[in-house]
Amino acid sequence: MATVLPPKSSERPLSILNFISRFRSKKRKNGKPREIQTPQESHQDTRPPLIPAPLPLVLPEHQHTLSTLGWTTVTFPQSSQNYRPPSRSSLLESDFQAPGLGPHPLQTAYENLFAASQAFFNQQDEQKQQWKHKLGSEEGWSKIAGEKEFITLRTLEYCPEVLRGPAKRYWDLMGAHLSTTLGRISTSLGLPDGEEEGLRQYVGSCGVMQESNEKKTATMLRLFRYEGWEAKVVAEPHADLGLLSVVVGNVPGLEVWDAHSWFAVEKEVEKAGMKGASMLGGRQLERLSNGRYPAGGHRVVSYGLPNPSSSPLPESEDKKHRFSIVFVLRAHEPTIINSDTL
Repeated sequence: MATVLPPKSSERPLSILNFISRFRSKKRKNGKPREIQTPQESHQDTRPPLIPAPLPLVLPEHQHTLSTLGWTTVTFPQSSQNYRPPSRSSLLESDFQAPGLGPHPLQTAYENLFAASQAFFNQQDEQKQQWKHKLGSEEGWSKIAGEKEFITLRTLEYCPEVLRGPAKRYWDLMGAHLSTTLGRISTSLGLPDGEEEGLRQYVGSCGVMQESNEKKTATMLRLFRYEGWEAKVVAEPHADLGLLSVVVGNVPGLEVWDAHSWFAVEKEVEKAGMKGASMLGGRQLERLSNGRYPAGGHRVVSYGLPNPSSSPLPESEDKKHRFSIVFVLRAHEPTIINSDTL
């Protein structure tokens, strides 16, 4: 019996590609984007269903969303006195486990990177100017006045000293985690999950932050600081290019497209009292999985003051900054794609 799955992005009227296209198209005179049409029929996929292969650090109730919507939530085990020793495989590569005595290594890594990121962005613009790069937003420091500034890291060679240690630690841990995740995705597709097989073969040296420019890969680590109190969209709807992306924000702002509306995923995680990150499928994963794992549409918004009041803000709080860390794992460019094995 055929399994009914969401249609391929190139075939469904409500795909993120069409959504973005409609959103960015010419607006009507009233300033509103053109209406998005709802699909009348679902596309019938006659291929066998995906093989169950639990994604690491993803709760059971969140397992299905990566393959159906292009995004899911990575949840870190919370500290507890009821500690149970980890299994033989490391915490980083295991499925979701019982709480332990301390924070997960990835949680510690992103918290340290947030602290380093704040120290970097707190410098004067004159100091940060030295990290501008000829590649523009693809590497180095960039700023859009009154909106956001960010730095894109590709190697340790072109990385500010204050960021080097924390960035290297986070990149290497997240690279290993996403390699394991791609192994599970490979299993679900009926592909081998070895390091040099299936989808993991496209990780290559991208899983580790390289020392020099000569060893630069397509993968990147971006650190953002968004400015201002006003409610607005600060990053337009889009889908990432790579295999997988992971987003962590210190203040909720990321929203994901759930095929019907925008879902405030970071708000929901915060409301649940959990610590975690959002994982998004990219266009490369969508293509290499033959559309079984769609690219996840997302945007970033500022929600404004959480508790508006008539009292003026203290001078020290005249600006609110949202910091975020975005790790974009892109396929290693020299790897040859053999379509017969996919």
